[in-house]
Amino acid sequence: MTTTTPAPPPASTRRGLHCDLAPGSSSHLLTALPLELLVFVIDNLDRVEDIAALALTNRRLYSAANRLLYRQAAQCHDARPLAWAANRGLVSTLSLALAAGVDPNHEFVEHLSADEWERVSAGARADAAAGRPKELWAMWDFNNRPKTDAKWSPEPEPADDATEHAVTPAPSSTAAPSPRPPAGSDLDSVVSSEEDLSHRSDATPATETSPTPTPDSVTRRYYAIHLAARGGHNEILEMLVRHGARVNVSSQRFCACTPLYGLLNALEHPEPDADRPLWSPLHAAICHSHTETAKLLLSHKASAMMETLGDPSDAQIHNVDVGYGATALHHAAGMGLTDLVRYILDCKIQTDINAQDHNTLTPFYFAYAHRRWTTTVPLLLALGADIECAIKMYIPYTAITPLGEACRLGDFSVADRLVDLGADVTNGFLALTSGGCLTPLHMCCMRSAQPAGVPQDKGDDDAARGQARMRTIEKLIARGARLDAQDCFGSTPLMAARQACNTFALEALSIAGVEDDGEAEGRGEKTEVKKKTKGAPADAEAHAPAAASAPPPSS
Repeated sequence: MTTTTPAPPPASTRRGLHCDLAPGSSSHLLTALPLELLVFVIDNLDRVEDIAALALTNRRLYSAANRLLYRQAAQCHDARPLAWAANRGLVSTLSLALAAGVDPNHEFVEHLSADEWERVSAGARADAAAGRPKELWAMWDFNNRPKTDAKWSPEPEPADDATEHAVTPAPSSTAAPSPRPPAGSDLDSVVSSEEDLSHRSDATPATETSPTPTPDSVTRRYYAIHLAARGGHNEILEMLVRHGARVNVSSQRFCACTPLYGLLNALEHPEPDADRPLWSPLHAAICHSHTETAKLLLSHKASAMMETLGDPSDAQIHNVDVGYGATALHHAAGMGLTDLVRYILDCKIQTDINAQDHNTLTPFYFAYAHRRWTTTVPLLLALGADIECAIKMYIPYTAITPLGEACRLGDFSVADRLVDLGADVTNGFLALTSGGCLTPLHMCCMRSAQPAGVPQDKGDDDAARGQARMRTIEKLIARGARLDAQDCFGSTPLMAARQACNTFALEALSIAGVEDDGEAEGRGEKTEVKKKTKGAPADAEAHAPAAASAPPPSS
């Protein structure tokens, strides 16, 4: 029998077969398939990232694979398209994800380096304590991730708009500690959308969103609505809410903000759990200064309470509509958002201008603590806020006013501002049970407060700081501070200055006419004032406040 040798395949087919063996060139063969077969092939891909990579190959494959990508993500409960869209404000991407059935209330759970989290949290606390402007920090730079053998790549770009729809992470780089982003940065923080899943079994759908936790990691939780609120993506937020996204959901370690505890409290007696707030989307909007986004959330009945209590892994926590801690008015005041403060009060979302949070802090205290001298500080005072808003101290049954705190911290420029704004110069550290107190003048004559565990050095002023101390003491005396005022134990400002060996305070008191008589002090006698300072009140010799039973702050 005669055997017929089959003819060789056409050149184009041979090129296609050859290209099928060449990495990155198989699309030439796939593109030649009818659309029905192409969809059949894509339908048999189990991993979302494989479909995403195929969609980015060329225009035809993008057209065939992109919608299947979102359908497969929804079926695998993989919400990366949702996070990608919410984080970047991509409306069409979000539309495709929601149309495919991706849950708008999907909770993203990630595990992060505990050391990195602590480093950034400490930086955020230091910024708050120093009154520095809040950084628009997105928590984590996921471009600094370990390099892997295989990764997704957005090249080549199949179409002008393809990169908006395809969920593709940026290439990873060599592992290194992520540097602190500069002020104003808003780095991507969707770990699930940038995670390399290529080493998982082909038979396992990509449903996990984060690596397995380790003893050196901490857990991070958030929702797409947090991403939209943080970025100020109002159209994205509206779409999420229309599709059933909840506005009163909590997050964990989504941003580096910590609850304000009082500046002096935080310095001398920091709370051990101050780095674990469970913030709402409204907080994310306010802390990144997105006033219109905050208004939008409030119009959708977001709770003015922005923190919840309990275990963040408990699903019930995320259904709590009434929260805990500081309110929207507190945070708007702290961020200097005058328009939002007016909106909250005008719409009667909150009506008490002096509302206290769980730490007894008021909106004015938040504004003062964040140094909003040209924005919310004057606005709140004009609206009737109390400048004497004493907050509870870590010492039981004591409190301190903003002016007293500024003097105790040695923030003399802040103290001067508060005096100019009308703060009572006789009202400082208060013993609540007896009414006795340390006056701001006493605290200017003491050594400035030091962080917990730091020795209280007696000579804590250089020339510039000493001159600032003297100017504040002069201002306090000129505004009516009593030179013979006594604290809980009968000590005068002069005694406090002598005990602290505070030469600058002693000089300021001497200029004011106070006689430094060591023998009289040792006998507990009243400080003698040789001359009356300009501007001192006529009743300067009136009796001193009653002695207090509680001890003063450490000096």
